[in-house]
Amino acid sequence: MTSVRAQVITRRTYNRPTDTGYETWEQTVDRVIHHQAWLWDRAGTSDITELVELRELMISRKVMVSGRTLWLGGTDVAKKREASQFNCSHLKVETIHDVVDSLWLLLQGCGVGFTPVVGTLSGFTSPIRNIQVLRSKRTKKGGHEGNKESSDNGTWTITVGDSAEAWAKSIGKVLAYKGKATNFVLDLTQLRPAGQRLSGYGWISSGDGPMSRAFTEIVGILNKKSGQLLGKMDILDIMNWLGTVLSSRRSAEIALVYHDTPEWEEFARAKEDLSSSPHRAQSNNSIVFWKEPSHEQLEQLFKIISESGGSEPGFINGEEARKRAPWFSGVNPCAEILLGNKSFCNLSEVDLSKFRDDSGGLERAMYIIARANYRQTLVNLDDGILQRTWHENNEYLRLCGVGLTGIATRQDLSQYDYKRLRNIAVHGAYSMADELGTQRPKNVTTIKPSGTLSKIMDTTEGCHKPMGKYIFNNVNFSINDPMLPRLREAGYHVVINPTDEHNAIVTFPVSWENIRFDKEGDLYVNNETAIEQLSRYKLLMDSYVEQNCSITISYKEDEVPAIRDWLKSNWSSYVGVSFLPITNTVYEYLPQEVVTEARYKEYVAQLTEVDLSDTDSTHEIENDECESGVCPVK
Repeated sequence: MTSVRAQVITRRTYNRPTDTGYETWEQTVDRVIHHQAWLWDRAGTSDITELVELRELMISRKVMVSGRTLWLGGTDVAKKREASQFNCSHLKVETIHDVVDSLWLLLQGCGVGFTPVVGTLSGFTSPIRNIQVLRSKRTKKGGHEGNKESSDNGTWTITVGDSAEAWAKSIGKVLAYKGKATNFVLDLTQLRPAGQRLSGYGWISSGDGPMSRAFTEIVGILNKKSGQLLGKMDILDIMNWLGTVLSSRRSAEIALVYHDTPEWEEFARAKEDLSSSPHRAQSNNSIVFWKEPSHEQLEQLFKIISESGGSEPGFINGEEARKRAPWFSGVNPCAEILLGNKSFCNLSEVDLSKFRDDSGGLERAMYIIARANYRQTLVNLDDGILQRTWHENNEYLRLCGVGLTGIATRQDLSQYDYKRLRNIAVHGAYSMADELGTQRPKNVTTIKPSGTLSKIMDTTEGCHKPMGKYIFNNVNFSINDPMLPRLREAGYHVVINPTDEHNAIVTFPVSWENIRFDKEGDLYVNNETAIEQLSRYKLLMDSYVEQNCSITISYKEDEVPAIRDWLKSNWSSYVGVSFLPITNTVYEYLPQEVVTEARYKEYVAQLTEVDLSDTDSTHEIENDECESGVCPVK
């Protein structure tokens, strides 16, 4: 039976509005199957029997395509702007076109990994003294969709059109300006107001406020660097400000810089003071090593992590990444996919917990979802905005991301079992390519954090073990979400998020009966050491994962020497994880709060049935790889 948590989050995140209300889960799945058939038919002839089998697996929540496809698959926008189907992307940001591509992808909900490259991007020819923003007063859509630009009597004006394409291209106009204006006018009068649903994507408009702030700040950066090349930190700030434009939903970013290159240490400490640079929270930041670091270098990195008060910088083993993927240039925001410069990947997953006594069913599910995952690569990325290299690289790489979730529930699986599952997934993806006469995928298997999708599948997240047997899962919702009154009526704890007044927190009770925990007083808790967590990572990397396994390693300060020794000894099995120090700091409403059995049962006992009929949700799709703080590089 599907839990209330799974039903509510499905409604919040993936069920699309219809003429009569909102999709059912079956209708959402049917829309995805329609999209699969459309992709398959365009490339060859689809197998209806196999699609029926895929549908049944998805209806029972045993397998999932990507969250992006769950939300947009089968829609007109997904067929017109096919990059919207991808979870993951990476590019080197070294030209104006690269910045335009990045904003275009973020606007479509695609996570963007980027490496700032110094050499082409530069500041204004001379500083622009006066900056004026004309704010929109529209109460509904109706402004023109294209951009307009003019330069007259020392005044340079950009009028931004009311469309995603115009937004993406407008940043290109800002970066390309090399005139000598005295005044800059950013005209946002054509933009629709915040809160209106976008008819194509289905997301909620963020209005002109975030763009006004972001573009003003970017113009300030270009002013400061007048007559100079932009440095890596300048490019990082520009990309992070662009990430803030999407205030109504989240599209993740990751920024990479090579170790021991100019600005690397400043980059590593980019988030030490988020109070003065809040935009830098938009990206995970990581350092790439091209050769094995020394003990001293690792010690320096953990020192920076500790002083930064979080989990950054992460660090990536570029040497091992290149062995697994010779085209490697960077990673997606949670680092589970090894990407080339201007390349994509789409993800899928199988819930191991659903196949505890059905090894044959599990193997068949792996085969079916791998073939479906490959079909997601059958896209046309020549959309008139992205550089053609994106399409060419996808045609060649055809990267898949067939993952596993619910791993903590299957302690019975051995290294042999995982190798067999990997081989079945690879065979499935290869068989699909061979049938179509297209390129085989260069890599197939991975493990992602699986935040949102694991919740709707009622399973544990990726390879992570829950914090305890009985937990309160605190989930964010928009303060205006119409489901909140229904949840309050049913007895669920709903409060305003103390760190964000625009969001509310709903507490869902969750228990894990088939996982071993340690008893501490009245609590059943996860006391895994850092080395135990790293050992599970190594097992999966050596047996199942062709790319990378996303995992956040929680550690105590006294474990750092052991972690450094492990990294040195296992460098050939390591690509990248994040390290999150355990502190004594007490936070309200952590994503997972371990509670006693008595408190859990008391809370459950006072809950009543939730009526979700005729509720429209305004909460927008999030980056499902990186929810709940289980992203490998924060």
